[in-house]
Amino acid sequence: MVLILHNHEIRGLMDISDYIDAVDAGYREYGNGNGAAFPRKNLWIKGDKSDTYGGHLPGGSKASFKFKAGLLPGLSGAGVNAYTAGLPGGLKTFMFLFNTDTGALAAIMEVMYLSWLKTAAVSALATRHLAPPNSHVLALIGSGRHARSQLYGLTHVADIQRVQVYSRSADNRHAFCERMNAELGIDVAPVASPAAALEDADIVTAITTSSEPVFDGADLPDKPLHINGLGAHYPWVREIDTHTVVNSRVFVDVLRQGISENGEIVIPIEEGVIDETHVAGDLGALAARAVAARLPDTKWTLFLSGGTGIDDIAVATRLYQRALERGVGTEFEFNQSYEFEL
Repeated sequence: MVLILHNHEIRGLMDISDYIDAVDAGYREYGNGNGAAFPRKNLWIKGDKSDTYGGHLPGGSKASFKFKAGLLPGLSGAGVNAYTAGLPGGLKTFMFLFNTDTGALAAIMEVMYLSWLKTAAVSALATRHLAPPNSHVLALIGSGRHARSQLYGLTHVADIQRVQVYSRSADNRHAFCERMNAELGIDVAPVASPAAALEDADIVTAITTSSEPVFDGADLPDKPLHINGLGAHYPWVREIDTHTVVNSRVFVDVLRQGISENGEIVIPIEEGVIDETHVAGDLGALAARAVAARLPDTKWTLFLSGGTGIDDIAVATRLYQRALERGVGTEFEFNQSYEFEL
């Protein structure tokens, strides 16, 4: 039987700490050489660009069909995340999860809710490894729904005492800060510019839809800090500028995918200021303790992620087990009897 899980059923199966533990287990498995990732592929749908997605689309394309896959046999899971983006119905995304012990299709899941917390868990895990000790001040660039889950994830792995929030809409950032003050009970303050957000920051997280850098690296504090760039994953767009990349110890989620699709890396390579060896490693290597996080002379670290098949499968396998334990979801039977007859 195949378990069908909708977004509203996935909510409540795991909290943010469970999501962080799940992606940690998945990336450790991958970093130890026991998994595989198929990088995201984009199939472009021809047409005129919309204003919303224009900066993220190549010329002559209005939308895309995307897919990425992962294999984690130690967690008994493999699968494909397939989705459309840029069409009038909005983002439509689904997970097809297989059991690698039996070969059976185990579950089909809606992905919007789990991706919301999974993205936060991935950056929280990277921050746990890369942020300098005693990090208390967070600069948050962005005030959308992903910024909210990012805050929950980061406060779980660091003793955040003050958050300085900038986004282009003053109304949005003020409303966001009011809400997060009430939910988290810490000082979450709106600021008038990216530079103001960066003042005294120990951790910087950019989670926007911008196709251009969202802050000037020259404004970063001259001290040890960690930066997460999470909003862009096309080679021609970026949230983080060349100055920041060049002066940071850089990590990505999965090495080959990260190097090929992050504009933060591709653009400086094309500019001739770095090469692929500038990327110190990936999250799998960090989780498996196969690469040093910060070196004695490291000032800034930078983590770039757009989501991979590894974190998809790590989270989906755990959600599937929780759903079975709690009797959540709808069972559907495939592979009913048939004969090869004309």
